Amino acid sequence: MSAAVSTYEGRPCTVSEMAVGNTLFTVISVQSDSARETAFEKVKKLILGNCTSAPEKLSQNSNKH
Repeated sequence: MSAAVSTYEGRPCTVSEMAVGNTLFTVISVQSDSARETAFEKVKKLILGNCTSAPEKLSQNSNKH
């Protein structure tokens, strides 16, 4: 998988490509101007909010990212 930072309609974006078999998948991720958190922060919040065992350990490990 490869990723490159570029622009899309004048906004920063990340272009990722991944080949699966004979198919090349291209994903263009554009950050919203009104975003208040990153996708990583959002997923982390969802996981920690629904975790019933060892949330402190998960929180400590995610800070290494």
